[in-house]
Amino acid sequence: MWWWFLWSFILVILIIVGRFLVSPPSQNINSSNLKLEWAYKTGGHILASPIIDGNTIYIGSYDGKLYALNLDGSLKWDFNAGGQIFSDVTYGNNTIYFGSNDGYFYALGDNGELIWKFKTDDSINSKALLLDKTLYFGNNSGNFYALGTDGKLKWEYKTGHAIRSNPVIGPEGYIYFANTAGKIYALTRNGNLVWEYSTNSPVDGGVSVSESNIYFGCENGFFYALDGKGHPVWDISIGGNITGSPLVIGDVIYVVSAQSGFTPSGYILAIKNDHVLWSYKVEGFPANLSYDNGTLYFGTGNGYLCAVNNGEIVWQNKIAPFVNGAPSVKDGNIYIGSLNGYLYAFHLQNK
Repeated sequence: MWWWFLWSFILVILIIVGRFLVSPPSQNINSSNLKLEWAYKTGGHILASPIIDGNTIYIGSYDGKLYALNLDGSLKWDFNAGGQIFSDVTYGNNTIYFGSNDGYFYALGDNGELIWKFKTDDSINSKALLLDKTLYFGNNSGNFYALGTDGKLKWEYKTGHAIRSNPVIGPEGYIYFANTAGKIYALTRNGNLVWEYSTNSPVDGGVSVSESNIYFGCENGFFYALDGKGHPVWDISIGGNITGSPLVIGDVIYVVSAQSGFTPSGYILAIKNDHVLWSYKVEGFPANLSYDNGTLYFGTGNGYLCAVNNGEIVWQNKIAPFVNGAPSVKDGNIYIGSLNGYLYAFHLQNK
């Protein structure tokens, strides 16, 4: 787990820099590719990804608040939860669902009023999966929960180690997730274990699925493909610590690998079957990926917002200190949060 401690140390340093040494956002834009439309300041760091539903943007902050913004950057409402918000929100049936560092899982109405909250025994980092009026998510004590949309517990499954990955529904109809002990779990919707697959290394990121396979990477740099029954299909060593959730687009899987060292860096890789199609080196290590119209968008640990297409840089622009969450792209605009507490909206000039 040495890489986890190194990552934590780097994050603390970046938080200090982000809070005390960063200029306002209008002074950080140095690009002709992006036009800053607006920047909304929250009271804490933003590590989650903005979730857009209709004309509303939802984002959580380290200040313990969930914010609902209009697309023009004006505030619709905010809700003060009991702790820092790390995870992305889940939206469904006119309700917003999310977990908090206080161990509660919340359900809010469209106008920001509390509908219910459910107490777990530890902080919640994973985004909930909503299926057929049931919410599935894990917490940092290693418990995996199934709640009805009425806030009532349906079942709980204990793994014993932190669950930070977002659960997904896979090719066999099972629910898949990982924990930091390096295990992948497949559960039925009733909470019964179908299979588990053990690696020899922690899984810091998440799992993703295609029509036939489950994909995930480990801290030791190995990337795996399993079939829906938990049998290995292939694996490949790409080095570094594989972070975030793989992004599956057609038959290509896009992966983030972070490299340790005095000057942290990392790679974006495109993988098909068991070989690398291309890789792109990123200074400052890359964060979570999003995809739009053939282009990958991501932030970096040294504050750049980047666009890469087919392994070639399209543009990269310094916008802030540490940029972690996956950007959200909508109608030619890109939305991204940063360690300095700002949620940015940029217009892509080439759109």
